[in-house]
Amino acid sequence: MTENGTEVRRILLAVTEASLLPDLWRAVTEHLADQETELVTIFFSDDRWRRAASLPFTREIHRLGGGSAEFTPTRAEQLDQDDIAGIQSRLKQFAAGSKIRFAFRVARLQETTGIDELLTSEFDVLIAPSSLKGRPIYNEIARLKCRIRFVEPGGS
Repeated sequence: MTENGTEVRRILLAVTEASLLPDLWRAVTEHLADQETELVTIFFSDDRWRRAASLPFTREIHRLGGGSAEFTPTRAEQLDQDDIAGIQSRLKQFAAGSKIRFAFRVARLQETTGIDELLTSEFDVLIAPSSLKGRPIYNEIARLKCRIRFVEPGGS
């Protein structure tokens, strides 16, 4: 509850390393209310490519020059942390212009429990890239009692 007695709305924004943040942010701004709103962003990390990095034949091909190097789990973790930091920074910049409380969490895409604990009201909204529809997490999302909005790449 806020000071004037109205319910605090929550928007849960689900993102992955492939998410188009401007498209998702446009969807967030469409759901911002005049009242106090909390934005919880969950970065869903996909472990499949980290598992691929543990294979002995996996190589990283450099964008410039075309050279290659062994792609190790350590390198995969470093790239994952870079993605997370970049996404969190961009979302903080977007959120700075609005009056919302901002929280950022990281979860594995294969972890499907706990989302329902974050969205407890039918007034809450989940905004996610449409690419999550084909993933196991979709079954958890479909059970939620809140409003759900999937955003297509390049549109809303």
